[in-house]
Formats: sequence, C-alpha cells, structure tokens
Amino acid sequence: MERFIRTVREMEDTILIPSRLLDLTVGDSQDRLQLEGIRGSIVKATIDNTDLYRLYSMISQMKIEILWSQDHMNTFQDENEDSEPTERFKYIKSSSSMQSICTSSNSESNITIENYSETDDEDAVSHAVRSFKRHLRGLYHNIEKMTLAAEYLTLRYQNDID
Repeated sequence: MERFIRTVREMEDTILIPSRLLDLTVGDSQDRLQLEGIRGSIVKATIDNTDLYRLYSMISQMKIEILWSQDHMNTFQDENEDSEPTERFKYIKSSSSMQSICTSSNSESNITIENYSETDDEDAVSHAVRSFKRHLRGLYHNIEKMTLAAEYLTLRYQNDID
C-alpha cells in the first residue's frame, strides 16, 4: 500500500494540469508510450480504452480513501453504535436459551453438544481466516493494478508534454 500511495503522490506531483488528460484514452492514437513485459500487459488488460482524466480521478480518490478510510469507519461505527447493543442482547438471549436447553438434558448429551459447538466454531473460524486471506490477496492484487495505472498516467503525461 505504501508503494501505491508513493506512486499516486508522484502522479499528482507530475500531473499539474489534470484537465490535459481530458479526451485522452489508454491506447489511443496519441499514445506513444510502449510498456513492455508483464507491466504492459497488465496495464493493457486492466485499463485499455479508459478515459485518462477519469482514471486520474479514480486513482486519486482511492488514495484518499485508503489514507482516510479508518476515520470514516470510526464515524460510521459511532453512528451505528446505538443498534449494536440490541444485536448483542439478541445473541446473549439466544445463547442463554441454548444453555438452558443444554442443562435441562442429561450430562452425556451436554458433552456432545459442547463438542459439536466447538467444532462449528473452529469451522467458522477457519472459514473466516480463509475468506480474509482471499480478500486480502484480491485487495493487494487490485492495488498493484492501480499502482501500475498511476505509473502509466505519470509516464503518459510526461510523454505527451514533451
């Protein structure tokens, strides 16, 4: 993420007049920039025929979102804090009723229910961990694509000015 932020800052420092990107697209007739290798293929596959001004705006907005999203999430959480205790109460209430059902049965079945519950919890945790890892890989993959797009915009702007 640090590389993305650094690259976008460089892009914003280089592109002093973003309106010059209007009416330009990736791969148009004015595009003399030839990116080679895997970077070039990723850029072509990801942003081919994309409006440069729109791409610049989206990338800049992504940087702002990454830098300030934690503050936004804290504000969102504060606004929704009132509904959270209600959800907790529902969970506690359902857990209590489950516990009373378990204690009313014999001790042997209690052990079975507890073991089943622990297995479910482990499966849920394993599923959550796998899901988290998958989403994190996807996030890093997309940030890498947008980093390459920011690099492309910087080079394209410099190339078009010269």
